[in-house]
Formats: sequence, C-alpha cells, structure tokens
Amino acid sequence: MNSAMALPGAIKTILFDVDGTLVGRGRALPGAAGAVACARRQGLAVRFLTNTTSRSPNLLAAELQSRGLAIESDEIQTAGTACVGYLKSRPGITCHLIVPSSIRPMFDGIAINDKEPDVVVISDIGEQFNFHVLNQAFLMLRAGAELVVPQKGLFWFDHDGPKLDCGSFIVGLEAATGRQATVTGKPSELFFQRALAHVGCRADEALIIGDDISTDVLGATRIGARSLLVGTGKYTLGAERNGAVCPDYFLPTLEQLPQLLGDH
Repeated sequence: MNSAMALPGAIKTILFDVDGTLVGRGRALPGAAGAVACARRQGLAVRFLTNTTSRSPNLLAAELQSRGLAIESDEIQTAGTACVGYLKSRPGITCHLIVPSSIRPMFDGIAINDKEPDVVVISDIGEQFNFHVLNQAFLMLRAGAELVVPQKGLFWFDHDGPKLDCGSFIVGLEAATGRQATVTGKPSELFFQRALAHVGCRADEALIIGDDISTDVLGATRIGARSLLVGTGKYTLGAERNGAVCPDYFLPTLEQLPQLLGDH
C-alpha cells in the first residue's frame, strides 16, 4: 500500500464513493470539491457511486450541488439504479417490491406480483420494516422466490449518527430461508462493471475511492481495479493495514488527492 506517491499514468477514470467520502452528516467533507475538480482538470472520466437506495440520482445531484459539489445526475450510479437495470435485463420476471416510495417510480415497467413473485426486492425502508413485511418476504422466499437486493449494508451514518440499514434484515432472511441474495450494489462486480461500461474504461484503468473496506476496496479488488481508502466516514483506525483486503493507496482526507494525481 502506498500513502504518498503519484498514480500510474494508466489511470483514466476515478469512481468516487459518495457517502463518507465526499459528504458526511449533511456537509461536504474536507477536500471533496477540490478532489472532484482536480480529477476533471486532469482529464479523468469520473463517476459517482453510492449504495443509497432511498434517493434518485436527480435528488442526489441536487443535494450534492447544494453542498458545493459540481456533480450532475447522469454521473451518479446508485445501488437502486443498478438493481433496476439488472431486473429489466430479465424480461418476463415478476417482483414483490420492498422499497421506499421515493424510488418506486424507478421500477415502472417491471411486473409486480405480491402473492407469488419470481423475485423479492428489498432495499432500505427504514422504520417501515416490521414483522408483517419481513414475514411476508420470508414466506415468498420459502416458496421459491429469488432474493435480489440493491445492497446489504448493516448500518449507515445519518446526520444524527449511525442507523441500522436493510442488510441487518436481509442477513436474517438469508439465514432463515437458506437463500443467498443477489446483490446489485457494492461490492458486487456487476455494480462496478456497470459503472466502467458507462465511462468506457477497463478495470485496470480505474481508481476506486471510498471510505469502506468491505464495499469500496473489496469491490475494486474483485474487478482488478486500484483502490484508495480515505480516513473519513466508516473508516476505522488501521483499516488500511489490517483488513481482509488492503487498498493500494491511503489518504487521511481527499485534501491530499491533488498531490497524488500530480496536480500542483
């Protein structure tokens, strides 16, 4: 792992994580706006990736712009948009959706079956998770339905602190039914390959920047891309050295990214 050396010239794109890397607790993190501007100035293709399932790219872009980040909605890929793309690539399937109303329109065009679906889709519905919702999904899965989830994060950081994420419930359903979920968000290869296809780059031409060893760094490792861990968001002390996977680079914040990119 390197902490302060220039990137190889083969890098053509940067895939930025959003929550915990660019923004945290309702504000832009130190160096975030400058890092994005620097990447653009260097002529690198950029894409912004998030496992968020409660907001559309349009809403996310508006929020990021209000925090001083020059990011457009068509540059954002969410676990939700990846999930919709995956489902639409399988014509004829029917789905039972456990998703927040804010992203329900994204699933327009997908056949719904709330009795005997082919697929159960679960994303974060926050306080709407209850016994009825989970037991209904449990029975559908026992009857043979496939489990497809945008992401399996166990917790996330809201403006007022950590909160349980949908993965806490999905893991329980997997254990109860013996069925493993198909994950369309980070750290799945499907998610990162979709982002690379959008910018027209190969994995060995990409740098993935994030705060989470278990999603950002692991995802980069799986597809053969380089990774950079930042010491913000979900980062815990020593994670760059002691995790199951290790990043290629580590920076305390994005304020040091311009130097790594050779931008002085």
